[in-house]
Amino acid sequence: MIFKERLFSYVFNDFQRWPLWFPVFLGVGIALYFSLPFEPAKEWAYGGISLFCLSLWRLRLSPFRFFILSLSLVALGFSAALLRTHFLHTDMLHYSLPPLTLTGTVSQLELKPTKTGTFFQRLILTDLKADTTFPLSQKVRLTLKGKRERLWPGQVIRVTAKLSPLTDPGLPGGFDFRRQAYFQGIGATGFILSIPEILGDASSWSTRLEKRREEITAFFLTHLSSPEGAIAAALITGDKAAIPEEVREDFINSGLAHILAISGLHLTIIAGVVFMIIRRGVALIPSLCLSYNSKKIAALGTIFMTFLYLVLSGFGIPAQRAFIMISLVMGAILIDRTALSMRTVAVAAFFILLITPEALLGPSFQLSFAAVIGLIAGYETWRNPLSAWVVRGGIFRKFLLYGGGLAFTSFLATLATLPFTIYLFHRFSLHAVEANLVAVPLTSLVIMPFAFLSCLLSPLGLGEGPLFIFEKSITLLVKIASTVSAWSGTNIPVAHPPLFSFVFIVGGGLWLCLWQQPWRKWGIFPIFLGFLAAFWGDPPHLLIDGRGKLVALYDNNVLHLNSLRKGKFVADVWKKHLAAQEIKPLTCKEGVCEAAFQDIPIVISSVKENQPCVKGAILIRLEPSQKACPDAYHTLDWYDLWRGGSHALWLTPHGLRLEKVRPSRHHRPWQRRPISRKAPVVR
Repeated sequence: MIFKERLFSYVFNDFQRWPLWFPVFLGVGIALYFSLPFEPAKEWAYGGISLFCLSLWRLRLSPFRFFILSLSLVALGFSAALLRTHFLHTDMLHYSLPPLTLTGTVSQLELKPTKTGTFFQRLILTDLKADTTFPLSQKVRLTLKGKRERLWPGQVIRVTAKLSPLTDPGLPGGFDFRRQAYFQGIGATGFILSIPEILGDASSWSTRLEKRREEITAFFLTHLSSPEGAIAAALITGDKAAIPEEVREDFINSGLAHILAISGLHLTIIAGVVFMIIRRGVALIPSLCLSYNSKKIAALGTIFMTFLYLVLSGFGIPAQRAFIMISLVMGAILIDRTALSMRTVAVAAFFILLITPEALLGPSFQLSFAAVIGLIAGYETWRNPLSAWVVRGGIFRKFLLYGGGLAFTSFLATLATLPFTIYLFHRFSLHAVEANLVAVPLTSLVIMPFAFLSCLLSPLGLGEGPLFIFEKSITLLVKIASTVSAWSGTNIPVAHPPLFSFVFIVGGGLWLCLWQQPWRKWGIFPIFLGFLAAFWGDPPHLLIDGRGKLVALYDNNVLHLNSLRKGKFVADVWKKHLAAQEIKPLTCKEGVCEAAFQDIPIVISSVKENQPCVKGAILIRLEPSQKACPDAYHTLDWYDLWRGGSHALWLTPHGLRLEKVRPSRHHRPWQRRPISRKAPVVR
């Protein structure tokens, strides 16, 4: 009875926090849609929207009505994801095409560094036209290598290009590049084989904006040394393509990768600088200051300037989240109200998920919102005790609070994003807190303010001073990343944990952060269970690449490959996914590799002419089988990979367990379909 009374007390005393769960329920519906093995009919979406509208009829937030509303929000999330997929209808290429002459408009362009220090161009080509009967996507990503004339967004060009389909996941449950490209509208990828012929200009507002972004990127790349120029471009325009791979790895290993992205941190810093400059500037004009509220003028100016920065940076998900939150805070200032921080996060998450449901699956959304929710929940808990402690002390306590606040902020952000870092990137750093303790103040107090001043003063010819400080501070930031990256414990590989472990930890973390009553502590139990479940992972014993090039046997933390030359990208994905300590070649002869696992022979053949038949063996034939082997334990050949994509096999005491990237005849719109035998195949 006492427990029941306490439960009702928690429910009603935390009633004002229930709306914070609305984006969570919306996200559950989106996750449910993307987890289906088949594509539902679009009529399901109309049913979900109807259910949501019915739940709003005579809405009163009683516990029962809140339960109905929660279910309707799950249905709304499912419907939003389904309609988004249906109306995009990206035409995906499913097989390689012979070289074609293409005419199209350059809509986006990136400069990618080479090992020699030069750059090649990677561009998005839209509005394609070609003299061919093959089904052609209207938006493709092409790579242009060699010393070619610099292209710009808005140019109409004619090129000869080789188009290929985007790759499937390297293993079941792996990151799906085709799904990501589908929601970006990209249907194929390829290489340009000829010198681009510029036919004219077809500029629109979007291509003019992209061109302006590229001009700013080019300015930093030419006026600053490397890699400072590439990092400066990443901080201002969001273009990270020119950052050298070793520098990128240093930032990832040291826990500073978030600084290279246009994150909420950057937008918040810009908002703070703009708000301070405008408010102090208004205070210098007595007539304006006495006639109008300087705080409200600064709020309007902050919304406008942060929106410009959002547009310039390319509308990244973390920047969208920060802009919505900043706009809500500034809007509260305009109407003389106090903005509730956690509610601003909920509003931002709700609108982003409703408009772009696929963002839920992206690392940017997950890491950004995990960090900000953890920070707000932590400061909500400790704000009052710390405020009282500082009020009773002097300047020493304020200084101690600032230094401790930086450490506390770094610790909270690292802890909140740790499950996502492990699940998405299969590694974590023990020194992220120390690195952020130095790098975040440097970014907040020096790098971003002087970046803002450089952008403001450079068109007036006065940007050399701020640009010099901007460059030197980035040099120091790179030095911090490389120094911390060299420490032991900065890149600890972790095998991919089970999905239910990740769900337990995320669910427990949300319960711990979103509630305020004592029952929030119940979130510790699912977090603990999720942590234990992470050690119950069951890695596959055999992995086969869907393209029929690579096979791996995983045994005792060692990845044994049939080839060390083919499929290096896939091999790297497998190594990170399994946290393998070493890669070794299998014993191969005349196109046949042999191994054994749990006393079961494994025979891998890569040539048609030599396909051994071994009794009780697992036969993996990377070419179509020329002859059946009924005595084999199990046989996989090219046709199995053709139909199902990459395979993963588990050898258990109860028999063989097999998973495929494409598990059934039902396909999602972004999945690669088996090509017809009459279609042209380029292997």
